[in-house]
Amino acid sequence: MAIITPPQEIDLSYYRKIHPEFIHCPDEALIEHCKTFAIPQGYSTCSCDRREQLQPMLQKEIDTRHLKALEISPWFNPFLSGDNVKYFSTMDYEEAKKAAISNKLSTERIPHEMHFVSPTGDLGIVNETFDIIFSSHVIEHTPNLVKHLNDVEKLLNKGGLYVLMIPDKRYCFDHYRPESTILDVMDAFFNERNTARFVDKFFSIEKSHNNAISHWLGYHSELFKNDDPEFDKKNPHRKEGYRFALISTFKKYKKDVEAGTYIDTHNWRFTPDSFRYIVNILNDMKFINLPLYRLYHTLWGRLEFIVMFEKI
Repeated sequence: MAIITPPQEIDLSYYRKIHPEFIHCPDEALIEHCKTFAIPQGYSTCSCDRREQLQPMLQKEIDTRHLKALEISPWFNPFLSGDNVKYFSTMDYEEAKKAAISNKLSTERIPHEMHFVSPTGDLGIVNETFDIIFSSHVIEHTPNLVKHLNDVEKLLNKGGLYVLMIPDKRYCFDHYRPESTILDVMDAFFNERNTARFVDKFFSIEKSHNNAISHWLGYHSELFKNDDPEFDKKNPHRKEGYRFALISTFKKYKKDVEAGTYIDTHNWRFTPDSFRYIVNILNDMKFINLPLYRLYHTLWGRLEFIVMFEKI
């Protein structure tokens, strides 16, 4: 049994409370309404489907029940805090502070103690187990999805949860990039990929904007064109800029691979439906042993969805 019991993805009592016009709607009809209208349109269907609701719920469980928690890559803004929370990062405090300053971000909330530090993101250095493991916008950066989930599973106590916040590729700068498939995931696993592919790193310069509301409204911006001769003739400077970006990206990628350093890029692009499909297959085929426990869809104007796995 899971150590905590958050609401189901579709909580009918919650939905009727915020939409009283459905108070007399039969359960089956209301569930169908939520699946065909509310969820695709980004309506909230439970009390725990956004980060400002998730955070106090998790923090209260950790504090009142003295649960052990690990947050992966808190960087400059940890989601969880307190004596029962430890942090895993690819950077120590000074490195995280330097990175935050270079990105013009606040350094006030950077944890002064990173309990586990691995420049390559190797969770194998963690020598404890936890009741809750949390990550926000981390899993899409992992080069080997199966290995990451198996590494996390080893660190969870029975009934423990792995709670994730994952960008929805439809509403972030990955909008134009192809959705990851189960074949992509298995290819990375069988080839024991431990770093980002160059194509993933390079495509990070071919991206849309990161304004979720604009994406929901249908404004995705123009994708840079690199294969249209007429466009190239009319925009020689942009063509040269693309060539320069390609060369610069390759040089940086080659240097990082040779040094064995972590390569920061989005290796995976998911929607809630595609993520559910992929991890269910991985569980069915016994490549992972971490059943999907909850999945809260992306809300209107937001660019992320929430997932919970349970250690059985």
